[in-house]
Amino acid sequence: MGLITPNDFPNLRELYTAQLRYLLSTENQIVKGLPAMIEHADDEQLKQAFQSHLQETREHVTRIESLLRELMDSVDDKKDPILTAIVGSGENITKETSAGPVRDAGLIASAQKIEHYEIASYGSARDWAKQLGLTNHVPVLQKTLDEEKHADALLTQIAQRTNSSASAVAA
Repeated sequence: MGLITPNDFPNLRELYTAQLRYLLSTENQIVKGLPAMIEHADDEQLKQAFQSHLQETREHVTRIESLLRELMDSVDDKKDPILTAIVGSGENITKETSAGPVRDAGLIASAQKIEHYEIASYGSARDWAKQLGLTNHVPVLQKTLDEEKHADALLTQIAQRTNSSASAVAA
């Protein structure tokens, strides 16, 4: 969630609201970054997985904005420096590798880093919503968490094939 100090969030509700704002930033960064990943992926199944996740991610943005509207007067995101760094590492993959299975393996690894970060973030947000009695938030966050886990599982399946192809590329 970035660099925080003990005084940044005096209670769980403020921490939860900040988490949603970070998640909104995360999803917005993914919406901006996925088109380049689609463009640079060579494997057709990987392209399709990224395209599908782009559509899901746009829905995630809408969901988080809806949750934030219940908590705040104005909806805005809070730039997430951790995700910015992860996205940047993915951009480096496209610059430092040639098209083909090695690049695809790198893109998958970058995408899975993002998925794992989102899984941890959505899991925490869901649990905090439960603690705060925000019972209408819990199923929304759970649905998104399930979609992130599904995306990660799909990437793992694609990686098993792609990594094998990447290992066959001559050094």
